[in-house]
Amino acid sequence: MPCKIPSILGTGLVLGLSPLAAAALAAEGPGLRGRVQLDAVVANDDESSTFTGGQLRRLYLGVDGDLSDDVSYVAEADFSGPEVVLQDVALAHQATPSLELVVGHFKPPVTHEDLTSDTQTLFLERSSFAGAFAPGRRVGVAANYARERWGLQAGVFGEAEESALDGEAGGARLVALRGYGDLLPGEATLHLGASAYHLDASSWDPTVRLSQRPETARVRRALDTGRFAADAAQFFGLEAGLGLGPLTLQGEGGVIDYDGPMASPQFSGWSGQIAWRWTGEARPYDVASGTFGRVRPDRPWGEGGFGALETGLRVSRLDLNDGMIAGGEMTTYGAVINWLPATRLRLSANLIQARIDDAIAGVTDETLLTLRTAIDW
Repeated sequence: MPCKIPSILGTGLVLGLSPLAAAALAAEGPGLRGRVQLDAVVANDDESSTFTGGQLRRLYLGVDGDLSDDVSYVAEADFSGPEVVLQDVALAHQATPSLELVVGHFKPPVTHEDLTSDTQTLFLERSSFAGAFAPGRRVGVAANYARERWGLQAGVFGEAEESALDGEAGGARLVALRGYGDLLPGEATLHLGASAYHLDASSWDPTVRLSQRPETARVRRALDTGRFAADAAQFFGLEAGLGLGPLTLQGEGGVIDYDGPMASPQFSGWSGQIAWRWTGEARPYDVASGTFGRVRPDRPWGEGGFGALETGLRVSRLDLNDGMIAGGEMTTYGAVINWLPATRLRLSANLIQARIDDAIAGVTDETLLTLRTAIDW
């Protein structure tokens, strides 16, 4: 459920959590931040081909900055849909050179791909595995501890629903933990990591529903478990990545177990991808977050160069069938071309082929092509 933000501040940006926003505005020199992503999608299934037209995939606006030498803030919201949706709104305190403490509304430390910004992911949408099992932004507190070659992240969070912000929360609690490390010296990167979380259900709505699109925004949800009762859930996932100059390999997978009075299903998924930058750039590895970062063209367009050209392939698998729950299975194959004339401008073409098997429609195939123009600041 999207989070409605109650207040509009003097900057004209909807920020929410007004004490944090007021502190941000009181600081010297808050920086404006945002992103715009414009999509055009063509969908083809076993019956017909449809051009969905232009779509405003994301329109983020916000501010960030420093309140002091060791305290920073961010406040951002998405204006692309019918309702304003809260994104990251948080305070971060750099307690020591290695330890950061965060409080606010942000993502729990779960899965490499979900923690990678959508301005920096290889594909236009995250894999079906990350989309289905990542718990989404929540109000909570977290600690991030990073040394030169490894890090630990842990946090405690509440509801993901709108009720978490209006005083009607039902007691849901999520505890998340992630550890990772870079095992190669020098410029090459070998990332290995694991993440886990435990979720206690809300007392006012102890039901769960998992659904997933075929890795393309604003098309039908191909998999759907329907609602089922669950008192708790446990997730465990593994992740790996290899960065060798213009070559990047990444993979992750995991399982989630639900404990319920009628059914206790276990669902699973995984994804693997490979990327190559034809213009030679590397994806830098950020040990503070344990993620691969932004491609920066060595020779931008207009400065004597072509920009950066990147291609990638991905395969993913998601299984939402177990026992009484028949949410379906989906295998997705993807190919992407990203051209970055400048660091914060990206033009992309993303082709998805999905094979979907559900109990009602049987086996169906969908082919989807997304074209995107994206800019962030």
